Amino acid sequence: MLHFEGSSLLRHHIVCSILSKRPVRITNIHDDEDPMGIQAHEANFLKFIDRVTSGSSLQCTDHNTTLQFTPGMILGGSFSHEVPSQRCVTYVIEAALLLLPFAKFDSRITFVGATQGELDLCVDTVRTVTMRWVQLFGVQSSLRIIRRGAAPGGGGAVELDIKAIRRLTSATTKERGRVRRIRGIAFASRTAADLPQRTATAAKGELLKLLPDVYVVTDVDNSKANRNDRVSGYGVVLVAETTSKLCVISQESVAMPQESPEDVGKRAAQLLFDQIYEGGCVDAHHQMLVLLLMALSPDEISTVRFGQLSASGVSALMLMDSYFGVSCAVKPDASFAGPNLPPTTLVTCLGSNAVNVWKKSS
Repeated sequence: MLHFEGSSLLRHHIVCSILSKRPVRITNIHDDEDPMGIQAHEANFLKFIDRVTSGSSLQCTDHNTTLQFTPGMILGGSFSHEVPSQRCVTYVIEAALLLLPFAKFDSRITFVGATQGELDLCVDTVRTVTMRWVQLFGVQSSLRIIRRGAAPGGGGAVELDIKAIRRLTSATTKERGRVRRIRGIAFASRTAADLPQRTATAAKGELLKLLPDVYVVTDVDNSKANRNDRVSGYGVVLVAETTSKLCVISQESVAMPQESPEDVGKRAAQLLFDQIYEGGCVDAHHQMLVLLLMALSPDEISTVRFGQLSASGVSALMLMDSYFGVSCAVKPDASFAGPNLPPTTLVTCLGSNAVNVWKKSS
C-alpha cells in the first residue's frame, strides 16, 4: 500500500490508485484547518468515485484526516451528479476524463453545479482545450453546456460523454510553432448583456496589438431555470492556436467583486501573453492532465514540449513514478524563437501500457 500526506493531490491520488490498481493511504488531510478533515467538495468527489466504480473501499479515520482507499472496477454509465457550488463541476470532470476511458461501459453524465469560478477551470476551457488534449491520446469525448451558473450559487449543468476504449494512443508534440490566431468566448450568467461584450472588446483591444486574427464571441445565459439558486457572474476564455495543429494554449479570467469588465478582459489577455512567452505546447493548467495521459499511454515513446514546469507538473512526475513506475527524461531545450526567450522543457517517457481490462477487445 502506498502512503502519502496532505490534501493537495487527493483527487489525483484516488484516480491513480484506481488506474494502477494499487491501494493508497493518505494522512494529514486538512489537519491544521477548521473544520479539519475531508471537506464537503472532497467528500462529494469520493461519492462520485463510489458511483462510477464497483468494489472500491473507502475508510476514513482520525476525524476524517486519514483516508484509506482500495480501488475496484470502473463501471461508467449514465447518471446525474451534483457538485457543491463552492467548486465548479470541472473539479470532478477533470478526474472523470482520466478515469472513464477505462470504464466497462460508455459514460454519459450530467453534472449540476457551478460552471465558472475562481478555484477551477471554467467549462468553456474544458470544452475547447482540455477535450483536445484528451482526444489527442485517442479518447472520444465531448462536453455540452446545458446552462450556466456562477459559483457560489451554482445552478448550471453540463453533459459529459466519454467512450470506453481498450487503450490510449501515444502522442508526440515537440513543435510549438508560431501563434496564428486567437479565439475566445466571453461568458455570463444572470448579468446585463453589455458586461461580457465589454470584456470581449477589452481583451480584443490588447490582443490586436500583436495579432490581426482575433475573434471573441459572447454567450449570455439569462434563462429562468433555477433562477432563485443562481448568482450572477461573467468572465472570458482565450485560446491561442499555433501553426502546429497539436498546440493550443489557453488562459481565462473570471470577474472579481468590484472589478470592471475592461480589467477582466485585459487581465485575461495579459495572462495569455505570459503563457505564450513560456514557449511550451501545453499551458500550465493542463500539464498534470497531459503528463498522466503520457504515463497511461502504450509502451511507446511520448515526447511533449512544455514551458517551465508548474507545481502541478512536478507533482505529476511524482505520481507517474509512484503509481505507474514511469520515469521521465526532463531536458531543458532552447526556445525556437531565439535566446531572448526562456528555455522550454522537453519531457520524454515510455508509457505504462495501461489496458482497459473491463472492456472486451473488438
